[in-house]
Amino acid sequence: MSSTRREPWIHTWNEDGIQRQAQIHYTYDDCSVVWAPRYPGDPQPWFDGDRAEDDPSARYEDEDLVTLGEQSDPHFGEVDDDLDLDDDLDF
Repeated sequence: MSSTRREPWIHTWNEDGIQRQAQIHYTYDDCSVVWAPRYPGDPQPWFDGDRAEDDPSARYEDEDLVTLGEQSDPHFGEVDDDLDLDDDLDF
């Protein structure tokens, strides 16, 4: 099994003369996502901006991310290149 180390990173951009930042995280299926809850208490607050906002597959839960928690946690940042979410993970 090969795996790739993934860690969150900061994306910086300018909007309306204001410098903004967002921390980008990765999911087990290696999508980059940003914290973008739709409403308070949203169970899927993470959003993959490469897909449409109303696409249900663009939304993720905290448990779907490999880049949450402490870097010393087991499996933090590791993504299996051949991972199939439906077969290999039990959320």
